[in-house]
Amino acid sequence: MPPVFEGYWGKETSTLDWCEENYVVSYYIAEFWNTISNAVMIFAPLVMVFFGYMEKHEKRFIYSFLALTVVGFGSWLFHMTLKYSMQLMDELPMIWGTSFLIYSLYMMDSKPNEESPLLQLILIVYCIIVTLVYILINIPIIHQVSYGLMVFCIVVLASKMVLTMKCDKKLYMIGVLTYALGFLLWNVDNMLCSHLRSIREHPVGQFSGMLFECHAWWHIFAGMGTYIALLFGVHTRYVFLKRKPHIKFLMGCWPYVSIIEDGPKTK
Repeated sequence: MPPVFEGYWGKETSTLDWCEENYVVSYYIAEFWNTISNAVMIFAPLVMVFFGYMEKHEKRFIYSFLALTVVGFGSWLFHMTLKYSMQLMDELPMIWGTSFLIYSLYMMDSKPNEESPLLQLILIVYCIIVTLVYILINIPIIHQVSYGLMVFCIVVLASKMVLTMKCDKKLYMIGVLTYALGFLLWNVDNMLCSHLRSIREHPVGQFSGMLFECHAWWHIFAGMGTYIALLFGVHTRYVFLKRKPHIKFLMGCWPYVSIIEDGPKTK
């Protein structure tokens, strides 16, 4: 457990308190680096929400990107306050938001505007059961296992797409490896916390910023990996529908999928 120090939000009430020392960087933010690292997860998906809305992408994909933003915002609130109510704002949207991605991947080879009421019902019931059980028995492992099962489903569905459909395999690998790197750093933060703190307490480590804050890097890589997985789904879906999707880069750096062809180039 980190040193006991009360900042602006008072004593923590969450069932989890991560490796980052509390209120060290800012009196107003309990875990500074774990908080601001969620900016990628909050703002990056809004790029695809914007282009998806403007280009009239299928709504389930727009909702999936919005869900990722909600997860990032909930995580921001949780790490900023370390309050139990904000912890639920982080963890429960992870369950509900992931259900959108599972549904989108499962419906990859469906007809335009086709829906699956049965799968929708199954996912809703699953999310409700996990939500109720986790609130009544607030043990973190319940959430972690429930979320892990959903991630496993995503990997299975995406892998099936790679094997059976025409898709961008490079995009798939980048998404999987990016998320896996984030998960690795999440485990490093949990298992080697005392060593990481020793490094940060060293005179050199005191000026390292978030370099040794592995949970913060988990946010960044997991957020990017999920975003790329969503791009992979969008791109594969429109390849299947013969809409000729293009992977473009906003300001030359951030990828997004467009189904609007560029106009003719002028000399």
